[in-house]
Amino acid sequence: MIIALMACGSELGGERTRAAFWRAALPVGLVLLSQTALATPARLPPRPAQAPSFARACTIELPETPPIFASKGATAAAKDDADDDSDEEEDDDPPQRGLILPGSATCLSITGTVSAGMQRDSYRASRLGPPPPSDATSFSVSAAFRIATSHELSSGLRIGTAFGFTLYSPVDGVSENSIDEATILIGPWTFGLDASRFSFWTGDEFIFSTRVPSRTVGVIALELPLTESWTATLALEDPALGNSSSTAPVGTGRRIPDAIGRLVYAQGGWTVHGAMALREIPGTPSRFGRAGIIGATYEGEVFGHGWNLTAQLAGAIDGAPYIGSQLDARTVSRVLLASDATRGFSALVSGRYEWTEQIASNAYLSRYWLEVPLPGQIRGEVRIDRLAANLVWTPVEGFKAGIESSIAWAKIALTGREIPIGLAGRQISTQVFIERSF
Repeated sequence: MIIALMACGSELGGERTRAAFWRAALPVGLVLLSQTALATPARLPPRPAQAPSFARACTIELPETPPIFASKGATAAAKDDADDDSDEEEDDDPPQRGLILPGSATCLSITGTVSAGMQRDSYRASRLGPPPPSDATSFSVSAAFRIATSHELSSGLRIGTAFGFTLYSPVDGVSENSIDEATILIGPWTFGLDASRFSFWTGDEFIFSTRVPSRTVGVIALELPLTESWTATLALEDPALGNSSSTAPVGTGRRIPDAIGRLVYAQGGWTVHGAMALREIPGTPSRFGRAGIIGATYEGEVFGHGWNLTAQLAGAIDGAPYIGSQLDARTVSRVLLASDATRGFSALVSGRYEWTEQIASNAYLSRYWLEVPLPGQIRGEVRIDRLAANLVWTPVEGFKAGIESSIAWAKIALTGREIPIGLAGRQISTQVFIERSF
């Protein structure tokens, strides 16, 4: 613009005209130059200071589905009882705690257990089996880890996941690592790999439960609370997806999974469990196996000391994977074939008594009996009797030490079937162990 004004001034000519031009152009040029010099980019307004973000404590909670036949009075009474007993329940059965990480709304929990011990085994052979192995002392170590998450949507629907695995010390150079759990929980639904909904007593108070892979199955389950005391569960299960070392063999060619129906009553000190199972046995023609179980636990106090008593009875026709304990199933899996027809039952009684706040003892007695009709013999038979007891010292939460002893009598009469060394006969085992949980 200044150059254009200068050109106009030169065309007009004359001293006076040029002076007038400069008097008019000079303020305009100064204004333009000042605006150009001051036209710097505008600064953004400062952001408000943000509070520092920290991880927050949380607890992993199971989805809570309202009972189908709940009454308003019973619901209010149950809520009042739960509020009154909340402190005691937190001491007896603390919730699984975790953290909500910054920028997340999901509760994450990582827990685990490390167990180590020294075990002494002695054997006496059965007349029907091979010579027994020599007495042996072994050092056993196992480590179990579990990762769980829980997230509650704005609608109130709770979504969770869980993944657990166990590492075992090698036996004869072979390690028996196992996946114990891999599940997705959506409200009352469970999908994945988990414990069978048929099972009741699992032997958690005995150290053998950390020495033997857990009995797991592929599962799709729906849990339906009927009332404040009764809960029904419907499940489809596939034992072939579980830990093969702790379950009887499952035949190939099955078209449908096992169907499980369960009903549980929990009120006061009582827990009653009843379940039925139906499974397909492939063959020509195919047939269906079935199993049933009834179990009950009562917890109480006597003279200020806590105690509990558990009993269960299970029976099965062509359903060997559904009866017996983990140890029984592990023995049977090494002598049975998937095509074997079976008929049998298992029974168990287990008890616990707390002598002091730090010292408790547990004991159980069980019998496993299975009839296996094989060609060329009148009757095949598998019978296992077990008696076990332990004394446990728990000085602080998460630490446990003790001694456990068990004796098992096994009779395996299967003509023409190879019996692994050490399965038939009598076995006495004694373990000294320590365990740390976190």
